[in-house]
Amino acid sequence: MALQIPRIFSQAVPRTRRSPIIPTWASARRSFSAEFSPQTYAPDAQYSSNHVSKLLKTSILSEFSEQEAKSRIELAACYRLFGLKGWNENIYGHLTAKVHEDDGSESFLINPFGLLYSEITASSLIKVGADGSVKHPGVTGGLFGINDAGFVIHSAIHRARPDLQSVMHCHYPSAAGVSSLKQGFLELSQTSHQVGPIAYHDYQGVVVDRNEQKSLAEDMGDKNIMFLRNHGVITAGASIGAAWYLMYQLLAATDIQSHASACALGDAENLNMPSDRTVTKTYEVMHKKGFSGAAYGLKELSAYMRLLDKLDGSYRT
Repeated sequence: MALQIPRIFSQAVPRTRRSPIIPTWASARRSFSAEFSPQTYAPDAQYSSNHVSKLLKTSILSEFSEQEAKSRIELAACYRLFGLKGWNENIYGHLTAKVHEDDGSESFLINPFGLLYSEITASSLIKVGADGSVKHPGVTGGLFGINDAGFVIHSAIHRARPDLQSVMHCHYPSAAGVSSLKQGFLELSQTSHQVGPIAYHDYQGVVVDRNEQKSLAEDMGDKNIMFLRNHGVITAGASIGAAWYLMYQLLAATDIQSHASACALGDAENLNMPSDRTVTKTYEVMHKKGFSGAAYGLKELSAYMRLLDKLDGSYRT
């Protein structure tokens, strides 16, 4: 039997010229204001890529003493390294370096509050006096200002410890985790033994209260490492390289503690704790006997500055 095809399909459909159907959303055109460009838009134009990038390409290092210019370059390198290693928390955290003024007073350098660590340059660092006044705004001018918590923490320590050139602070997860433990930092491994004595400061909320400066300085004492409980860590050193490398080792040690604690299944009896004598010996080899053949942190920071120079040397600007 022949297949019967319904007439509706068997009849040829006549061809006619018809205009293409264009949906209303495709035909609609919007006009932008003269100020708006999709290529350069930012929620606030003063923080746009175009504006900030132009500022950061400017070098003003010739305005400062050679000693300050060197400190600016080293500190900018440390900011870049913190960003490279993920030690920063967004735009938060702060690293400072002390500089000497011609009149004999001391100031410290700190980051503009709003730049990513990967954007910091030597000329962008802000110079702040002991009273919190901005002595030099850097190339970003008054665009960003400084983190008030950064001033409270760092100015308190710099004032109390004239032996320190640099103070660094971060909220790295494993360090913040250890800061939240009742037993605190454990000297578990060789890396842990190299960092040295630890101080602790109890949590009082975001550090913006000037009244907390006294207890910060008292709790820090003569130590170069302090855990801010339920918050993060501080390292300090007689040089920028020393403060940076101490942070490098401390954060590695908190990673080790985090891993070891997990492997111990929550039972401290499963952790093998070295003797105090061994811990002391390791610390003295690293800090007092010139293990690297140079001052603590000097070779280490220099090596990482060479790495930065290969990746992006704009931190020197």
